[in-house]
Amino acid sequence: MRIFRGRERLDSAAKKRTIGVSFDLLNAIRQAEKASIQKAADAAGYSVVFNVADQDAQKQAAQIQDLIQTKKVDAVIVIAQDGQQIAASASLAKARNVPFLAIDRAVADQQNVTFQITGDPVADGKAVADEFLAAAKTTPLKVLELVGGLTDQNAIGRRDGFNAALAGQPNITVVSQVPTDWNPAQALDGTSNALQKDPSINAIYVPSDFLLPSVQSALTAAGRLAPIGDPKHVFMVTIDGDQNGCKAMQAKTLDADIATPVDDFGKQSIAAITTALGGQPVAPKSVQAKGLTLNQANFAATSSQVWGCAS
Repeated sequence: MRIFRGRERLDSAAKKRTIGVSFDLLNAIRQAEKASIQKAADAAGYSVVFNVADQDAQKQAAQIQDLIQTKKVDAVIVIAQDGQQIAASASLAKARNVPFLAIDRAVADQQNVTFQITGDPVADGKAVADEFLAAAKTTPLKVLELVGGLTDQNAIGRRDGFNAALAGQPNITVVSQVPTDWNPAQALDGTSNALQKDPSINAIYVPSDFLLPSVQSALTAAGRLAPIGDPKHVFMVTIDGDQNGCKAMQAKTLDADIATPVDDFGKQSIAAITTALGGQPVAPKSVQAKGLTLNQANFAATSSQVWGCAS
């Protein structure tokens, strides 16, 4: 009997589950999301195969096909480059009985998605607006609003939540709305041009810390990157909570940052995989995690909870 139990242990070790992961790109927040998946996978006894699509939807489709058909992973986690085109990959996974999970960025067609966890972009946009509304009580704001990629529900939700919350507010005027397609060069050029065209701009909404260095460069070139309390200070709020955002909060050039709860993405996606691989339905199938508001008033007490400040 001891021999058979030993054989069973060897068979169990040989059948260690493998999770295939494909990200759209690898910036600061993606590094944190990758780490959260790896940590949760390690705790569950899974191995991870990781790929980056370099913002190429076709490359991502090929990576996922390779993970499923060649590497024969037991489950797939993706951050979709394109929330609509990813549907074909989800369909392939369903056909091969491989759980397919989406994190961070919503998938348009969720029919074949086993589980999805994202931020709550509309709520995050409203949280940004709350910071603007508080500031506008003492100073009328003329706002430059940057917008992310319009194939991304995060960008759309962050824009719509922000604009809906500010509708009809007399002390806040959005004087320019600049599309960036999540491209730092576009963010730099758009911010520079807007500041040059309208020097009265005194507030900027940056929908991701990924674009913050570009905005800071444009402000520096315009002689406008100044700390809170300086007459040249431009009121500014971002979303994500990465290292750049935390540094800017410490330097008091950034007024607030709505931090994405990236640890939840890894924990909940791996828990959902365990449920699915155990033959049980995952419920709920879709979860939205609201961001945590980090501002100058609560920075000392709250920054330790923000992934970018702790790294």
